[in-house]
Amino acid sequence: MPRFVLIALLALGSLSLSSCSVFYPNAGATSLPQDLETTQMQSAEPTDTSEPSEEPGQGASAEPSASAAESPASILIETSVEIIMVVPEPDFEVLTVVAQMPNLVESGGTCTLRLISGSVEKTMQVKAEPSSDYTQCFPIELPLEGLPKGTAVVTVSYSSDYHFGTSKNQSVVIP
Repeated sequence: MPRFVLIALLALGSLSLSSCSVFYPNAGATSLPQDLETTQMQSAEPTDTSEPSEEPGQGASAEPSASAAESPASILIETSVEIIMVVPEPDFEVLTVVAQMPNLVESGGTCTLRLISGSVEKTMQVKAEPSSDYTQCFPIELPLEGLPKGTAVVTVSYSSDYHFGTSKNQSVVIP
C-alpha cells in the first residue's frame, strides 16, 4: 500500500508540474516577439550581386542605381501611426503628446513630432519602445515656451529600419 501511495504522489506531482507550461508557454523565451515581415526581412539575403558599371565619358552618379534601391534590405513597410492624446499642460509648461503604432512590435524606431502654429514650426524626436501588441513613442513633451497661443496642428511620424508612417493631423489649442 505505501508503494501505491508513493507512485500516486509522484504521478500527481509530475502532472501538476507539466501543466505549468500551459500557463507559461514562453517561459524560456529570450527575446521579444517580432512582426512576421520583420523576421522575414532579417533573414532575407540580397540577391543582386551585379557590380556597378560606368560608361566612358560619363561622371559618377550621386544617385544609387535602381537595382540597389530595390534590394530587399531597403524595402520599408508603411504602418499606421495613431495619436492617443495631445494635452497642453501649462502647470508643467509642456505640450504632452502620446502616439502609438498598433499591431507593430519592434524596437529601434524613432518618433518625430511636428507642430505648426501660424508661422512657427517645431519638431522633436524621441525613441519608440515595443509593448505587448504595439509600439509606443516615449511621451513627447514639447516646451510651451515660444509657441504662439491659439490653434496648432500636430502630426507624429515613425521610422525604423523596416517601417515608416505618419499620423493624421490633429489640432490642439495652445493656452
